[in-house]
Amino acid sequence: MASAAETIVDADVRFLPADQAIRIEGAIGARFDADVRAALEAHPDARHIVITSPGGMRAPAMRVAELANARGLTVRVSGRCASACALLWAAADRREMTYDSGLGLHRSGLDPSLGLPDVLRRRIMARNDRQTDDVLRNAGFPERVIAVGAATPAESMSWFSPYELQTGGVSFVLLDGTGHAAALDIATGHVLTGATVAR
Repeated sequence: MASAAETIVDADVRFLPADQAIRIEGAIGARFDADVRAALEAHPDARHIVITSPGGMRAPAMRVAELANARGLTVRVSGRCASACALLWAAADRREMTYDSGLGLHRSGLDPSLGLPDVLRRRIMARNDRQTDDVLRNAGFPERVIAVGAATPAESMSWFSPYELQTGGVSFVLLDGTGHAAALDIATGHVLTGATVAR
């Protein structure tokens, strides 16, 4: 039986010249960081990583966050970004979200086909959960959001809007429908089109 790591179809990674962005769509598999690194080496003028992903493997996601930080790149969530994708975004120093995007959090899980003893399995998942909580806290996520994510089973997902994250104190640039930095009406949660903020 193939392991989950072997059956993940790796994300599509491509360069968008008009946006000076590396566009990532799909799951985070074992090749993820190598694919992103190769794209960045081929396109050193890239300024952003734009990602839509259901998640996947933690370690490659964290390596891409480190790579983005080392190169001063902004990581932008466009659409849904869950699990390891959310961890990547939270670990990035420079973050953006489109107004219609969402971040998904849950407890960590491990591929059952690994055949790990239950004690070791629980220990690894507890370590992963602590790492996730630390990354989220360092990114300014409120304790309420961290607690909801920690209480969500690995096979489920709790979703958070840009409004919930920004009003909770998470620092990022919100983008409107035209891709420009925009302000958020805290009272209504509406994006104020035409109202720009410093990037």
